[in-house]
Amino acid sequence: MNRTTVALAAAFGAVVLGLAVLLVSEAVGASESFVVVGGVVALAGVGVLTGVVMRLPAPGEGEHGGDHA
Repeated sequence: MNRTTVALAAAFGAVVLGLAVLLVSEAVGASESFVVVGGVVALAGVGVLTGVVMRLPAPGEGEHGGDHA
């Protein structure tokens, strides 16, 4: 696995974990701090995911180069 795959997996895991904490804590009536923590984790995961996707090469810039029309 390369670094991009690991970063994408970690970011996606953070989004899923944050949303799970957010939804479960809201459903069971936990304190607002749990809801906030879940939201912050989910937003951080989205931020990392956005950064990783921005660093990916454009589809036309692959190993073979050029546009295959």
